[in-house]
Amino acid sequence: MLIMSRSKYKKKTIHGNEYFFVRLYHKNLRKPVDLYSKTETELKAKIKSKEYELDRGVTSEKAFFGDYLKKWLDTVHINGKKEGTIHNYYVNYDNHIKGSPVEKIRLKDLNALDLQDYYQKIIDTKGINVVKSIHKMVCPCLRYAFANQKILQDFTTAIKLPSPKEKDEETGYRVLSRNEQEKFVKSIKGATYEVLFLTALNTGLRIGELLALTWDDVDFEKKELIVNKQLIYMTDRTTKKYEYKVTPPKTKAGNRIVPIPGFLIARLEELKIEEMEKKDRLKNKHANLNLIFSAKLGGFLAFSSVRTSLVTILKKNSIEHFKIHSLRHTYATRLYELGEQPKTVQTLLGHNDIAMTLNVYTHVLEDICAISAGKMDTLHYELLSATTAQ
Repeated sequence: MLIMSRSKYKKKTIHGNEYFFVRLYHKNLRKPVDLYSKTETELKAKIKSKEYELDRGVTSEKAFFGDYLKKWLDTVHINGKKEGTIHNYYVNYDNHIKGSPVEKIRLKDLNALDLQDYYQKIIDTKGINVVKSIHKMVCPCLRYAFANQKILQDFTTAIKLPSPKEKDEETGYRVLSRNEQEKFVKSIKGATYEVLFLTALNTGLRIGELLALTWDDVDFEKKELIVNKQLIYMTDRTTKKYEYKVTPPKTKAGNRIVPIPGFLIARLEELKIEEMEKKDRLKNKHANLNLIFSAKLGGFLAFSSVRTSLVTILKKNSIEHFKIHSLRHTYATRLYELGEQPKTVQTLLGHNDIAMTLNVYTHVLEDICAISAGKMDTLHYELLSATTAQ
């Protein structure tokens, strides 16, 4: 006759279902907690897991990861950050954390595999740069949670960013060939934003930097542009409404002076006369912001207007689609092709670290290196011919 061993755990019936039950006491608990499970084995595992957390001082954190991340952003991470940076964090949160598979995972249950799987799912559709920006926000949040004993371990170092597919370059933007550049310049002749596109193509300024430029930023005598601000479209955290705002560059290196080619200076001088005439014509209706590139009434030019104009021009002239940021990369590529040093390109683009410049334009440098090898080959045969002739 088999004698069943008696369980040391009590049983409770809840809503008609029977559960094993224990009231757990611990020095790190202000009051005991009740644990339930359908089997004795599961209950033992729960007790062991809970005691493991309590022994290490981990707070019982019931918050979802998405809620915790938002609270961390609001109260901790944005302190001391520039407005543009804060805006980017919230855009990242709204676009990539809200509604994502990781948003509704309990903070204490989140692990490296959850994030790894999520990154892998979005890399094909949104690219490696989006994954990197999410990771850059998630990691300090989890480190903060670990430091404050909300999670058992900091597993951020265990997460490996997925490799981008071969077609997904680091920049995510294509570079115009010389023939494409020539065709594009001809296509924008007489267009509403012709001078804006020419400035982007010949200075490498970002769209936000271009739209924040004022006439005070142009030194016509020295043929220079002073870059010290950017225009961003962001949510006002008080009114919750979107508005255009001029902010300092994201990094110190963003403050820079960029030389302007002579032909562009001439075009800017023409544009300035047109803008002054428009201001006189509109009188009090003019926003009077002294902007180089402005809307009809002198206010900030909408990013969407510029993008729409570009798309229309490309379609009309059968040019393969590209984003306006590609003009910045085209500018940098032409500089390399003309023999400029990486340090010079870094300064002109406003990159904070030369490593970033080198990483983004690896493909250009490889082509230049191949050309250099060809030149060395030619030199070798020239020297050989000269020796033979002697």
